[in-house]
Amino acid sequence: MVVTVAAIVIATILVKSGSAQPASTSPPQGEVSASNAPQPEATVDLSPSQLNAIKIEPLGTYLFPVEKEAMGSISFDEDPETVQAESTLIGAAAANVLYSNELVRATALFGTNGVAQRELEQATSDEKTAEAALKAARDAVRALGETDDDIDQMIAAGKIGSAPVMRKWAVANVIQSDRPLIQAGQPVEVTTTAFPDRVFKGRISKIYATVDPNTHRVAVRCVVDDPKDELRVGMLASFVIRIQDPVEATAIPVNGVVREGDGTMTAWVTMDRHHFEQRIIKTGLRTDGWIQIRDGLQRGELVVTDGAIFLDNILQAPPTD
Repeated sequence: MVVTVAAIVIATILVKSGSAQPASTSPPQGEVSASNAPQPEATVDLSPSQLNAIKIEPLGTYLFPVEKEAMGSISFDEDPETVQAESTLIGAAAANVLYSNELVRATALFGTNGVAQRELEQATSDEKTAEAALKAARDAVRALGETDDDIDQMIAAGKIGSAPVMRKWAVANVIQSDRPLIQAGQPVEVTTTAFPDRVFKGRISKIYATVDPNTHRVAVRCVVDDPKDELRVGMLASFVIRIQDPVEATAIPVNGVVREGDGTMTAWVTMDRHHFEQRIIKTGLRTDGWIQIRDGLQRGELVVTDGAIFLDNILQAPPTD
C-alpha cells in the first residue's frame, strides 16, 4: 500500500513539472535548423607555390562584335541590276573628272589667251551634266545597299588609268530564325577553304523572299571585293554577318570559366590573392577567347582569368589520409 501511494505521488510531481512531455524537434525561436541554413560558398586556399598555376586580374570589359554566321558558296548568278548600276557609276565618275578638267582648262585659256566665250560655256554645261549624271549613279548604287564610303572606294578603284574594281557575288544560307536580324547593306566577311587565311569583305545586297522548305534557310546575296580575282564560282564559303555595332560588356577570358557537371558556369574570386571563392555566373556573348558576364561578377573584382579549372580540381579532389 505504501509503495502504491509513493508511485502515485511521484507520477503527480512529474506531470506538474512537464518532464513527462515528449521533447520538441523544433529549434528554439530565432535559430535556423541545419537543413534550412544557407550553404557556405565553396572556397579554396592556395599556397604560394600553387599561385603560380593561376593568373589573377581585375574583371574588365571587352568589345564584343554582334554577328551571325552562315554557310554558302561563291555564286555565278550575277545580279544584272547591280552590275549595271556599278558600271554606270564608274563611267559617270570618269566623265565627271574629264569634264571637270576641261572646264579648268577652258577657264584658264579664256582668261589668258582669249578663247571664245562659247567654248567656256560649253565646258561649263558639260560639267553640270556630268555632275548630275554622277549624282544619279551614286543614288542608284546606294539604293542597292552600298554606303557612301563604299561608293567612294568603288570610284577610287575604278578611276581612269587603273583596273576596275573586282567584285564577286556570293550567297549565304541564313537560318530562318536569324532572318529578322539581316538587312541589306550589313557588312560581311567571307572565308573559303581555298584561302583559309584570307578574309574577303563585302556587304549584303539582296535578301530573297522565300524560305527553303527543306533546309529552312533564307538565301542572302552578298557583293564581295576580290581585288586579286581569286574567288571562283562554286567555292564553299563561310560568312560572318555583322548585324549591329559592337557591344562593350563585362567579360572574362575563357580560361577563367568552368562548366560544372550540372551545366552551371562558375568562376573564382579573391580579395587577398590567397583565399578563393567560387561563384555561379551567367554568361552571354562569346568571341576570340572572351566570355560576356551577365550576372555573378562585378567589374573591378579580382578574378582568376587563367587556371580556373586548377582551382575546380582542387575543390573536387577527395581528401587524403
